Formats: sequence, C-alpha cells, structure tokens
Amino acid sequence: MTQSAMCIPLWPARNGNTAHLVMCPFAGGSSSAFRHWQAEQLADCALSLVIWPGRDRLRHLEPLRSITQLAALLANELEASVSPDTPLLLAGHSMGAQVAFETCRLLEQRGHAPQGLIISGCHAPHLHSERQLSHRDDADFIAELIDIGGCSPELRENQELMSLFLPLLRADFDATESYHYDSPDVCPPLRTPALLLCGSHDREASWQQVDAWRQWLSHVTGPVVIDGDHFYPIQQARSFFTQIIRHFPHAFSAMTALQKQPSTSER
Repeated sequence: MTQSAMCIPLWPARNGNTAHLVMCPFAGGSSSAFRHWQAEQLADCALSLVIWPGRDRLRHLEPLRSITQLAALLANELEASVSPDTPLLLAGHSMGAQVAFETCRLLEQRGHAPQGLIISGCHAPHLHSERQLSHRDDADFIAELIDIGGCSPELRENQELMSLFLPLLRADFDATESYHYDSPDVCPPLRTPALLLCGSHDREASWQQVDAWRQWLSHVTGPVVIDGDHFYPIQQARSFFTQIIRHFPHAFSAMTALQKQPSTSER
C-alpha cells in the first residue's frame, strides 16, 4: 500500500504480497482509540486504520455527515494506494461497518472487489439503531455516549475538549443514523465473502440485528460472537483479529498456530 491520506498504518507490510486489512472505526473513533492494536500483530498481515475527515492528520477537513460520501472517498483512496496484487480485506465496526459495506459495493462495481468484508457490531441497513442520539441536545447526547462507553465522563467537564470533539461526534452520528434503506431489494447482494461479528453483551447491535446482514450478502459466515460489549474490538483485539484470519485463510499465510486454537462460539 502506497502512502494514503485516509489510512494510518498500524502493522507494516512485510513484503509486496502481504494481505492488507483496512479497518473503518466506529463513530467518534480516531487513532488514539486503536493505539494498542500496534502490539497485537498476527500472521502475515498489514493493518491500516481509516481516519475520518476532521480528525488526526485530516483535522483540517470538514467532517462529513454521509456514509456514502465517506465510502466514495475511501474507495477512491484504496484504488489509488493498494496494488491490484495485494489481498485486500475491508473491516468496519458499528458506523465503520456501514462505510466498509458501501466501499465494498463501490469497489465491486469498479472491478476491484476485496477478498473479504468484515461487518462488526452493526445492525443491517434496513433496520434502525437501538437508540437515536443525533436529535438530542448536547447534554443528553454526551450522557448517552458515556452510557454506551464511547466517551469519557471527563469530556463533559472540559469545555475546551467539548468544543473540539462535539462537532466531530455530531457529524458521525448524523451520518450513521441517517444511513438507511427500506429494503435489501434496492441493490443486488454483494458478492464479496463476508464475516459477521458481534459482541456477547452488545446493547447497541444484537445478534439478530447483525444476522440480518445476510439479506445483503451472497456469501456470509456468522455472526461469530466475541466476548464483550459494544467495544469488543478494543477490549478483545486478539480475538477479533483471530476470527478474521481464521475465516479468510486464502488471504493469509501464517495459519497453522491459529487453527489449533479453540474457536470463539458461533451460533
């Protein structure tokens, strides 16, 4: 993968044939939330984290309030920076799953489909999220984020940080909560092999809501359940990566040790 404005490398590629996992984060997610992932490198895999406009090295850009606009930016970025010979896997958690799905659809349409798609902790596009935050006033909005676990209580007490982060959080939740299709019939199911993941105690996206993605996908495994709440990819990073590597063996070379490990429960 050549230098990319939207993608921050967390695990470097070992050679030109290294599989590349591109991770789209949850609403409000930035590189700081995923910093400890750098110590979790598994198998022969490169990992990059997508950065949304308005934060990190893209902080000079206005945040976007549209999943499809974010997906269009990312699809263009991946086409320009990822070699056609590189095995590419797209992953996304919560809001990031919506962006990953739409990006995958664009890449399929352009003849550059990835080798795998990972949908994590997100309801299917024809469903609605368990709770709606974008219409709430600032105090209620932050209180709900704290309850979900996606925001530190200290943010509420720091007006300087609030003025910096609140517009970004608002933009992300406007984007994710406005993303909706009435029916899976609006487009053909994606052809890319897909893996569905969910948390064992996730109050924001239940197993049934994640399983409903099947109607949008032609080749799907899961949902595989990983122990944790809505932020299980942060809490259980190794389990998260192990499931991805196990379910896409064609994209990875170092599989033997992983295949000997007991599998996370699958329903």
